[in-house]
Amino acid sequence: MLSRVAQASRLGLTAGRLPRAAALQPLRIRPATAAPASQFLRAYASNKPNSAQPPKDTQKQASPTPKDPAAESSAAPEDNVAQKPAESVEPEPIPFHKLPDLTQGIPSTLEAELEQRAGKSPSALEVGAEEETASGGGRGRGGKEEYVSTSERNRKWWTRFMLAVAGTGSVVSVAYMGRNWEDSIEADRHPDIPNGWSPLLWWQRTKARWSESVSYYQDPAFEKLLPDPDPSFERPYTLCLSLDDMLIHSEWTREHGWRVAKRPGMDYFIRYLSQYYELVLFTTQPFGMAEPVVRKLDPFRFIMWPLYREATKYEDGEIVKDLSYLNRDLSKVIILDTKASHVRKQPENAIVLEPWKGDASDKELVALIPFLEYIHTMQYSDVRKILKSFEGKHIPTEFARREAIARKEFNKKLAEKKGHGKPSGMGALGNLLGLKPSKMSMTVPVDGEQDPSEAYAQGKMIQDLARERGQRNYQALEKEIRENGEKWLKEEQQAMEKAQQEMMNSMMGNFSGMFGSKKEGGEAPKA
Repeated sequence: MLSRVAQASRLGLTAGRLPRAAALQPLRIRPATAAPASQFLRAYASNKPNSAQPPKDTQKQASPTPKDPAAESSAAPEDNVAQKPAESVEPEPIPFHKLPDLTQGIPSTLEAELEQRAGKSPSALEVGAEEETASGGGRGRGGKEEYVSTSERNRKWWTRFMLAVAGTGSVVSVAYMGRNWEDSIEADRHPDIPNGWSPLLWWQRTKARWSESVSYYQDPAFEKLLPDPDPSFERPYTLCLSLDDMLIHSEWTREHGWRVAKRPGMDYFIRYLSQYYELVLFTTQPFGMAEPVVRKLDPFRFIMWPLYREATKYEDGEIVKDLSYLNRDLSKVIILDTKASHVRKQPENAIVLEPWKGDASDKELVALIPFLEYIHTMQYSDVRKILKSFEGKHIPTEFARREAIARKEFNKKLAEKKGHGKPSGMGALGNLLGLKPSKMSMTVPVDGEQDPSEAYAQGKMIQDLARERGQRNYQALEKEIRENGEKWLKEEQQAMEKAQQEMMNSMMGNFSGMFGSKKEGGEAPKA
């Protein structure tokens, strides 16, 4: 009996060393009734928690037997003490700098919803904060595979497919363009590239065919931009004129929109020089934009041949006016332009003027007439040599200076001839003026003109005679325009309307012929 009491006392000391919750657990479950020591030991052994397993919930182990009020009262304060810290703990507020920036729109919650379906349920704010922390701002990949929609996958697939098709087609096209020449015309066009199967010849034929394909868009529309000269209207020289900032100036304002100004003296310049030169308008503007302006600018068609953007050449990123396509002798061609890049193929044939910006007092265009008239009068075989002598100089000023020197020398020779006796005959006049027999046309008098011998005696030079004749022709032309100009324009309008009507009738006849043939073909079997 004593041994049992001693064992019970040792077990009681051991139970006192256990955790407080484990020590109180038997008190909550079993009523505080006296029992033999052996029964107490059995109950303690059966209720002793295993050190390898965590203690079970006290509510699951509670028995339906009534509890001791004293035990309940002693356990209640401890439960309240344990519950107070849990109730007093509140969630910490999220720092302001971790909140999402709603000024750029509401952040997407797609990834948060996907994580919730996978078993995770973080808030959208926490997801946004974690993404910004992981990727330094923006959408972070994390360890999860990025979501790709079906349309995005289809787009990527089609992109790869089209790139593969384009690459394959390019390789096949290059290989096909390197084939042998198909006929003698192609072979004659490329005599330095013979047929053969070597890689070098294959590549040379590919380059040649590719250059021809590209040149279709870069070269002028025709090999000959102008038809062959007509002997009845042939002029000894050809004068090409630019349009923008030389004959006209276009500007746009908010008050008036687009407006086009005609350069002062343009009508006189064109009409006067039309008796000496074959006038060609050579502009970089497309036909659809420039043709209405040209028709309004020159209603009487003194400009014989208008050439538009389609007649220019595209080279090294710039538009070039290549005079070699004009079908004219370049030694008799002069071009007036405002940009040196436009005439870089034949700079020796060009006179580059300053762009006209709408100045109403401008006289630069009219000041060029004496120089151009002098070239026609003297019948130079190559105008490029004359233009070369004026290179880098203001042509009207330099020509006036040279003419003054020539006139002074002419008057000096005339005085010497008068001292030796009066010259007679056209040969003497030609020798005095330094003219060859082929250039004596200006010394042949026309009806109503002063005799060249009398003009010579009065101190007039050959260019003076040519200028007087040119002025008389211009005045006669202006008189015809004033008297018959409206009639000419009306006749031209009627001719255009007649041509349009004939074209419409021809087109309708073709349509009716097609439908009529079908109808006859359908009725023939019935007959």
